[in-house]
Amino acid sequence: MTQPSDSIARLRASFDSGKTRPEAWRRGQLERLKAMVEENESAINEALHADLGKSGFEARMTEIGTVLSEIGHTLSHLKAWMQPKKISTPLSNQPGSSRIVSEPLGVVLIMAPWNYPVNLVLTPLIGAIAAGNCAAIKPSEVSAHTSQVLARLIPAYLDPDAFQVFEGGADVSTALLEERFDHIFFTGSEQIGKIVMTAAAKHLTPVTL
Repeated sequence: MTQPSDSIARLRASFDSGKTRPEAWRRGQLERLKAMVEENESAINEALHADLGKSGFEARMTEIGTVLSEIGHTLSHLKAWMQPKKISTPLSNQPGSSRIVSEPLGVVLIMAPWNYPVNLVLTPLIGAIAAGNCAAIKPSEVSAHTSQVLARLIPAYLDPDAFQVFEGGADVSTALLEERFDHIFFTGSEQIGKIVMTAAAKHLTPVTL
């Protein structure tokens, strides 16, 4: 198997270029993600049915509708979230002023489970985009049809220099965890969560488990 090092390096170079920082870029990618889901709902439904037997109603309620709602919420609040926030200044530092400035982390890894393979890939991705990050995306190989659809659609709609899908089994996940990321989102079992956290600790990478 080809090691993902070159792909992760490309994502990091894209982040380092500064292209992900402007609000316009983030908003544009979120709107493209929304279009991806809306324009390909039938293909997504078919994949979810093939993998999990989900009906169109269930897919809309637990996967597609949830993702579209999250995108809408994020687009509505993105500008405010990006604004610096004034905070009180300690007496020792006056007459200076203080503020909190939210900065993107860099390149994040999203590892999703098989049971909600659209929702738990795209919802973390929405947050990553909104925060100005690049992302490596690892869908579950168990929900293979959905993984294939996402691997086809994401590079067709989103910036391929900023987002990449990695398909495959445990060997792909293991190779990805050998890379340094700036944050890891993982949803899955406690056993695999411990493996993820152990790998992240080698690079002092923060994790959301």
